[in-house]
Amino acid sequence: MPLDCRRSTIVLDSAAMFAGVELSYGLFYTTEGVLREVLDSSSRMRLEFAQASGKLVVLSPPGEHVASVKSKARELGLLKELSSTDIEVLALAEYVKKKCGTAILYTDDKLVQDVALSLGIQVRGIKYVEKSRPSRYSYRCKSCGYTGTAPGRCPRCGSTLELEVLPR
Repeated sequence: MPLDCRRSTIVLDSAAMFAGVELSYGLFYTTEGVLREVLDSSSRMRLEFAQASGKLVVLSPPGEHVASVKSKARELGLLKELSSTDIEVLALAEYVKKKCGTAILYTDDKLVQDVALSLGIQVRGIKYVEKSRPSRYSYRCKSCGYTGTAPGRCPRCGSTLELEVLPR
């Protein structure tokens, strides 16, 4: 089933599947990567039923949206923090937004929410309240205090730089 903007602009990530979002009402979109992450039998059974009944549509985002998401995540300093499934879901949400004019991504992952908000995609939390605006991040060395904008090794002492949320 192709994208149907009249019926839905909701994209689900793995957390939505694990949290048991009710899939029998409405129409939802997700990716193959999300399906691969759902391993427990009860969640798997719900997913298969939702797919068979046409309530859950699995789509692959176009390559240009994957590239766009990677570019935005790199700009935010979060690319190395995101999994390939995170990038795939964000790219699908961006594709839905482009085609339908709006998209809502259901996720509890705060980094995914940050990238989505930066791309103009609405987010909804599942178990936790969603963010209203993206956080700012830096990478800090716990050994010497050096602060950088990208993950890796500290240029001063060689320790690993750790992601840190900056105050607003």
